[in-house]
Amino acid sequence: MPSVIRIPEELANELDRLAEAEQKPPAAYIVDLLWCDVRREKQREGLRLSAGAWKPEDHPELANGAAAYVEKIRSEPDERFDDAMRDQTE
Repeated sequence: MPSVIRIPEELANELDRLAEAEQKPPAAYIVDLLWCDVRREKQREGLRLSAGAWKPEDHPELANGAAAYVEKIRSEPDERFDDAMRDQTE
């Protein structure tokens, strides 16, 4: 069911101006803004709820940091790619 929310006139004018700059109807612009904020809040909630779930002892490969681990796996040969290349030349 739709709700009516009263907002200050100054804010309404600013939202109208921004919506016009985006070439969107004001209501669509405001709904997009609200959805962006809802998604951001859900992500924050998820991060708060998962705090402490990641234990360093469960991921020893990251002992030297995630960047070092990513660099290590990027520098390793990609066997799947090598296999695919061999298949194409045969």
